[in-house]
Amino acid sequence: MTSSKNTVDRYEKPHCNLVSARIAVVVFTVGVFLSAPPLRACEVAQIMFGKNILDIIPQQDYETALIRYGDFENSKLNFGAFRGEITVDRGGFSIRNNNQVVVGSISPDLRMEGLDDDCDKRQTIIIRKVQSGAYVIMNGNTPVGTIEGRFPKNSFGVR
Repeated sequence: MTSSKNTVDRYEKPHCNLVSARIAVVVFTVGVFLSAPPLRACEVAQIMFGKNILDIIPQQDYETALIRYGDFENSKLNFGAFRGEITVDRGGFSIRNNNQVVVGSISPDLRMEGLDDDCDKRQTIIIRKVQSGAYVIMNGNTPVGTIEGRFPKNSFGVR
């Protein structure tokens, strides 16, 4: 009889250790997940991809364009929500986020580039003019956004 009791104890202990090990692995994984830095995305893409409307804010000697969200279909963003700003910089435009931090640039030939490391540098992002006041943002051969409105006044001729 004692041998059967010892046999039962021998089998119960590994089972308990296995459960304890699984719990430890789950706790460790959750801890690593919660302590990891949040995943980032290319900030210029978050601002410029999608349907956008440019609202020009005139000043005495320059203009700036507010980037507003231009789609009614997205339940996460309100139509007209402020996304960022386009300002005239030396030889091109700067794309600024809501905190006025420059996150990207647009060259005079309308090539857009993100400044953070999370932006894909393999594809060229080009803004193509469709008609006066209407642009399509192309990531390679894929349309990723639209712009309604005009760019701020500048010395390099982009309107």
